[in-house]
Amino acid sequence: MVAKCLSSTVDGVRDRGWVHHIPRLMILGNFALQHAWDPRALTDWFATAFVDGFAWVMPVNVIGMSQHADGGVIATKPYASGGAYLNRMTDYCKPCEFNPKKRLGDDACPFTAGYWAFVHRHREMLALNHRTARQVSSMNRLSDLEQVLEQERQREVY
Repeated sequence: MVAKCLSSTVDGVRDRGWVHHIPRLMILGNFALQHAWDPRALTDWFATAFVDGFAWVMPVNVIGMSQHADGGVIATKPYASGGAYLNRMTDYCKPCEFNPKKRLGDDACPFTAGYWAFVHRHREMLALNHRTARQVSSMNRLSDLEQVLEQERQREVY
C-alpha cells in the first residue's frame, strides 16, 4: 500500500522533472516537514530534481515556505496539512487505498496521522503562533492522540 499522492508526485518528478506547486509543496514538502527531513538537503534535492529548480527560487520555496526552517521570516506558519486538506486541494485521495479522514488503522492516511504527530512534536512553538495555536488546541482534544503517535513512530508504509 502506497499513498497515491506521494507515489504520483514522485513519479512526476522522476518522469518529467516537474510537478505543480500543490504536489511539490503540499505533498513532497509536507511529507518532508512531517518527517523532519534536513531542509538544506531537501533544498538541494529540489534544486537538482526539478527542471525549474533555480537557485534563487528553491531556498525561498523550500526553506521558507515548505519547511518553515527560517523561523517564519517568509511564511508566518508551517506549510503542513493532513489528508483532509489534500483531499480538498487535489484529486489523489479518491483512488488511494488510504482514507484521508482516518488517523488510525492500516488504511489511515499517513498525512492525516503524520500531521498530528508533527503538531505534537512542535506544539510549544505552534501554540505561540496565532495562526497555529488552534491546531494545538484541536490536537489536545484528540481522544486517540497517544495511539496516533505510537502508530506514526512505527509506520513503515506511506
